[in-house]
Amino acid sequence: MTGTPFGRFHHVGMAVQNTGQAMGLLRALLGAEPEGPRYEDSNQGVFVQFLRAADLRIELLEPAGSPGPLDSILRRGIALYHICYEVDDLDERLLGLVNGGANLLSAPKPAVAFGGRRVAFVMVQGLMIELVEGE
Repeated sequence: MTGTPFGRFHHVGMAVQNTGQAMGLLRALLGAEPEGPRYEDSNQGVFVQFLRAADLRIELLEPAGSPGPLDSILRRGIALYHICYEVDDLDERLLGLVNGGANLLSAPKPAVAFGGRRVAFVMVQGLMIELVEGE
């Protein structure tokens, strides 16, 4: 797999209060269009909507319940939530990152938005990185 030491760039994730409103704003600002349906992922506690703006894929994440993992992020007003990379071997990449000093935030678990492929989250120098298993 080509790309960065993390893997191949996949998307940026944005925490939002309402995916419909955020989609309208990003459509007006960037010409972003929906890419697939809106999902509810009870494993992650979020609603998910992907958008495409030229070569950029954006994942909108809306809290699906209360309290949820996005609540503290949205209270601080932070919209950019994470950067995601697709990797061939999720377990191997996670082990390398953790051994290299990354903090494991969320162990691998299936994600509805990726057809059940597993995702995991790590923190690297203050930046949250999502890793998604390759197809």
